Amino acid sequence: MSSELERQLEGLFEGHEPDPGAGEEALHRALRALQPVAAPHRGLRTGVLAFAAALVLLIIAAGALATAGALHVSIGSKTKPRPAPTRLVLPKGANGIAAVVDGRLSVITESGLGLQGRPVSAAALSPRALYVAAGAGNSLVAMAPDGRRAWTHHAGGRVVAIAWAPDGFRIAYVVYVGHHYALHVIYGNGIHDTTIDGSVRAVKPSWRADSLAVAYVGAGGKAVIYDIGHENRKLIPVRAPVTGLAFAPTGDSIAVAQPTGVWVLHQSAAGKIPGAVESFGWLRGRLAVAGPGRGPDSAVVRIVGTDGASSGSYRVHGTVVAVTPKLVVVRSSRKLVGGNTTLLTVAPGATVRDLAIG
Repeated sequence: MSSELERQLEGLFEGHEPDPGAGEEALHRALRALQPVAAPHRGLRTGVLAFAAALVLLIIAAGALATAGALHVSIGSKTKPRPAPTRLVLPKGANGIAAVVDGRLSVITESGLGLQGRPVSAAALSPRALYVAAGAGNSLVAMAPDGRRAWTHHAGGRVVAIAWAPDGFRIAYVVYVGHHYALHVIYGNGIHDTTIDGSVRAVKPSWRADSLAVAYVGAGGKAVIYDIGHENRKLIPVRAPVTGLAFAPTGDSIAVAQPTGVWVLHQSAAGKIPGAVESFGWLRGRLAVAGPGRGPDSAVVRIVGTDGASSGSYRVHGTVVAVTPKLVVVRSSRKLVGGNTTLLTVAPGATVRDLAIG
């Protein structure tokens, strides 16, 4: 009888999740299995009743522990998992797209491979979207779109901004070290890390089209151009504080943003586009500067050439999140929209940064 009872109890509990009333049902089934076919011995009945009482106490204790948070017990239907965030949609003609939404990276390429949901502090696409560089913990890492890690470099602090050179040979990044930010340049294969400036602002650097110079914002808020080949620096004649900068995709024109507008410097000429700036960047060879519109959910995008000459403006519904070489990305309600393409659906208060299309 004892061995038969053990076999039945093992069958009741082994390999099954408890259901509503599982403890009570198990107890009843165990007691039914104990009904004697012959005259029972008093000692055996006493032992079985003791075992049943212990089983009830065990179930009660498990419920109490689960209520107190000391033990996880799954009873009944399981909580439905949260739906996965919507993946990025690749615009037509692009090699890849990347964005950091609420501190998590999303990447997709024309091959269909993509990264999703990895926590990062900054990110940048390589030319042709072959790799993505990202800040992870206190390291700078380079990953293929399928998630394979190409290399890891210990940066000594949190990486806050990354820019990949147009030729793919170098990466500039800003890292928080101690109580200040520093600008570094490292080869695209993760070797030969060099400190360019030990005290800078936490602003994304920008590479010149020939990949031989990088612009950044120094500790005093001034824009600086560092020449890689000659290892020298030149201040850009724009009053501090500088909040952002971007070299043109060809030539050596550069856009420098301030709180009151954006300067366009072309060789010895310079011109300013006044007004508040939501976002700016080079769009199909011309500079696009986005500022708030008249309504609460509108923006005005002004277009100028590399020489600073105006090429007109247009209104958009929403807030401009990024200006990329291929399109302007607008946040309209809960969606990021570029042209007629919904690139990504985001939460109402989600923070979107480092959006790039390669």
